[in-house]
Amino acid sequence: IISAMTPIGLALLGVFVGAVLNALADDLPHRLNPQPPHCPACGQPHHPLQWVAIIAFLGGRGRCAYCGTPLPMRRLLVEVASALMLVFLFQKFGATLKFGLLAVLLESLLLITVIDLEHRLILYVTIFPTAGAALLYALFGGEQELLPALTKSLFGGLAGFAVFYLLYLFSFGFARLVERLRGEALTEVPFGGGDVNLAGVVGLAVGWPGILLTIMFTVISGGLVAGLYLLFKRLRGGYTAFTPIPYGPFIVFGAFMLLVFSAEIKRWNGVGP
Repeated sequence: IISAMTPIGLALLGVFVGAVLNALADDLPHRLNPQPPHCPACGQPHHPLQWVAIIAFLGGRGRCAYCGTPLPMRRLLVEVASALMLVFLFQKFGATLKFGLLAVLLESLLLITVIDLEHRLILYVTIFPTAGAALLYALFGGEQELLPALTKSLFGGLAGFAVFYLLYLFSFGFARLVERLRGEALTEVPFGGGDVNLAGVVGLAVGWPGILLTIMFTVISGGLVAGLYLLFKRLRGGYTAFTPIPYGPFIVFGAFMLLVFSAEIKRWNGVGP
């Protein structure tokens, strides 16, 4: 009975954590102190039964009681993703310290992903706690002794930061060249400082040489999605040259692959965090 109840309990915990992440994703990009869930349209506080999106939708409270604005579907998706992630991690790693540290780290990366997708922002207020979670995971989530684990983590963080800083400099120079050729300013560049910081944080978690495969997964996934997006826009007739897309989610995806499937990757090519 206990083993059967564990996934249910973790799923409920994941839903609750997802609700907290949603509240933070609503407030942090606007430099607001975290507060109970509220309507993004009119700012009025939601009824307590609307604080958790799943409960709100199941209870027929899918709209703001003041202005009638529907609850963002993102809130439901984040809660479901958080719940599924905790259950999956537990099934894979069991009741271990690795599971606990990895769950905290991936939930933090989920928050960063949501904010970046919606606002193209990677905030310091999310980066610093995630960096702490990444370092703790690197030190205590594996089987290595403390000093070698710390060395690999720091080298991974430095490498991730350095590679993406070079990409940032290249994209900045490329943007200036495009501005000269087009005679108009570009409002955004493909890589921002937040992406550089995130790559450094991810490097702390996956270590060296795992950061190399993380970058590979990041570049491949980013290229595939960008290509599909370009094709979709061209078919729809709404393509605009040099339209930027958030790159943070692809960095997170690369980290997820290394952090969760490192054993499988090691068996495949002998390299991993």
